[in-house]
Amino acid sequence: MNNSKKVMIGLLALIFVFGTATVQAAPNKPTTNSSAAKAPIVVEADELYFSDSSGDLYAKGNVQIKQNDDKVEAQLLNGNTQKNEVWTDGEALITRPGMELTTTGMHYNLANHSGSMQSSKGTIERLHITSKAITTSPVHTTMNNGTVTGCPAEVPDYHISADRVEIWPGDKMIAYNAKFWIKNTVIFSLPRYQSSLKEGEGTGFAFPKPSYSSDNGIGIEQHIEVPFSPRLAVFADLDYYSKVNFKPMYGLISRNSNFTAKLGYGNEENGDHEWIKKEPELSVQLNSQRLGSSSLTLGASAGWGQWNEGVVRGTHTGFSMYLSNDPIVLGSKTTLNLGTGFDRNFYGYNDSNNSVFRFDSNLEMKPNSRLDTWLGYSYSSNIGTTPYEFDRIDVAKEGRIGFMYQVDRLNGLGVKVRYDLEHGSTQDIDYTWRRNLHCFEADITYRAKRSEVRVKVDAVKW
Repeated sequence: MNNSKKVMIGLLALIFVFGTATVQAAPNKPTTNSSAAKAPIVVEADELYFSDSSGDLYAKGNVQIKQNDDKVEAQLLNGNTQKNEVWTDGEALITRPGMELTTTGMHYNLANHSGSMQSSKGTIERLHITSKAITTSPVHTTMNNGTVTGCPAEVPDYHISADRVEIWPGDKMIAYNAKFWIKNTVIFSLPRYQSSLKEGEGTGFAFPKPSYSSDNGIGIEQHIEVPFSPRLAVFADLDYYSKVNFKPMYGLISRNSNFTAKLGYGNEENGDHEWIKKEPELSVQLNSQRLGSSSLTLGASAGWGQWNEGVVRGTHTGFSMYLSNDPIVLGSKTTLNLGTGFDRNFYGYNDSNNSVFRFDSNLEMKPNSRLDTWLGYSYSSNIGTTPYEFDRIDVAKEGRIGFMYQVDRLNGLGVKVRYDLEHGSTQDIDYTWRRNLHCFEADITYRAKRSEVRVKVDAVKW
């Protein structure tokens, strides 16, 4: 029997055998539908041998095994259809949502998406990693003797090395005996270190970040989390500015699958460089929740604490809810984002309170790969008063227009204009030069209406 017939017979047999297997759902995550759970596993190879009685599988030459979004590629692969397992001592590439790893030595179960790998390199949750040994499942991955960075370079500008790294997709990462490197130099170390992997929380790495603003002066900002139980950690924001001095925030944080709770004492800044001191504040942030099978996502938060803004000092209780719609595609190069929310605040300083209704819209257009433009409108209806400048609404009806143009590989130029539509005036005109610094990115912004300069340096977004 020639190779092509062997491949065809083996392929039909594998589709039949694997297609009757049921995929185990990830803990705490419902299966999407029964058809996806019973999807067949398809095998392609130059040479393929398969035993009906034992389930043993041998594949050689350009081997690909795929089920749904999981795929294993190698030049030589063994397996067993009755156990839904594949393995190799040689090199293999494993890809699935949130993971792409090149390994040397691998044993993987295609039914429950779990396995072990030896020397590995690739990405997990947008993190660039290396590791001498990995065990993985749909909900948790453990790396031994590994490195983690947001920088894809062969010699990254910054990285973390650790004896063990635990990664919960979409939740957090914990590194044990973590060392923090700038190029080839260790700048500090921690026995345990935790970082959020939740979308919208930035890179989260504990490397010091420089900044500058006309109000605060030259600044160094650093966020550190050190866990002492699976769900509880100590955190500290160690921020220093030449004009306003040391502005720390520290406390306890609990990251959970559905919410994050934080008890913090210290200083917090808004977008206008107005500071408030929380003495302390307990806050709870609900992770974004999809409303059934709709296009709507709900976010909510609540806080209780003592606020101090100079002579204004008193209790504060508040909660907020925000409903956002999935981006509405209006064309191949245009999307519309819509959202609405409600805030309610109670202030002990003068027994005042306020209610804020919000509506936001933003139209984004990308005519080509270099140009990003946007047009937006926000409305805030404030009923009541606040004694704090920190959470006062400056513009009730705001219009926005702007663009960012990528001049070349390293440089981008942008302009953003904010209008006070209620009073018919221009609120801000910001001119930004964005400079790529290899694995970092610097934004230098001149705020013309305020005669203010801002400089921010951050790791390139994953």
